[in-house]
Amino acid sequence: MNMDDQDDSQPSQDSVLTAIDDNRTEIIYFAYGSNLSSHQMLQRCPNSMPIGLGHLPGYKWIINERGYANIVSADVPPPSLAGPADPVVSSQGGVYGLLYLLPPQDEDELDFYEGVPWAYGKVHVAVQRVTDEEGRRMEPPQDLTALAYIDAQRVVGDVPNQEYIGRMERGIKQAVEEWGMDKTYAEGMRGWLGTMSVVEGKKLRVANE
Repeated sequence: MNMDDQDDSQPSQDSVLTAIDDNRTEIIYFAYGSNLSSHQMLQRCPNSMPIGLGHLPGYKWIINERGYANIVSADVPPPSLAGPADPVVSSQGGVYGLLYLLPPQDEDELDFYEGVPWAYGKVHVAVQRVTDEEGRRMEPPQDLTALAYIDAQRVVGDVPNQEYIGRMERGIKQAVEEWGMDKTYAEGMRGWLGTMSVVEGKKLRVANE
């Protein structure tokens, strides 16, 4: 994984770990779509705080029939995952997402942006925090329970909405460069967006510029 240094304005590890103790009032949110961009997330939920990259085992990443990101159980049969690319799965058999501390007032705002309950449902999942708030790999990973927004009704792969492509690209780029998300996994996500970037020094065509 890529472990780029973070801006000095990021909170210290001690402050983050204190904030996520058992007595916290915040919840932990697992963002796997365009909220991989902490810039977008902070516009939507200004009191939220990114705390590192998370990994959720047993799921696959797709763009669903609504044209937005979704994660589906690995148990869903392949015919239900038809789409413009293969479902994206990490080398550990799961999906990546950015983890945020989310206070109650921001959770209400996020519910609105995520279209609860008609677009997504709220599910608590067991994740591993694999990088810290500075993008450094955690050994061993930290086990956490996080909130994820999952669409259990629309699990068929499809093409993305045009307006979503740029937002997802920004989120993917930031997740790789700042939070250590695996580049091969990122290229799998871009396959659903119809875009490619630079892989191993080879410049590839960008289809949706």
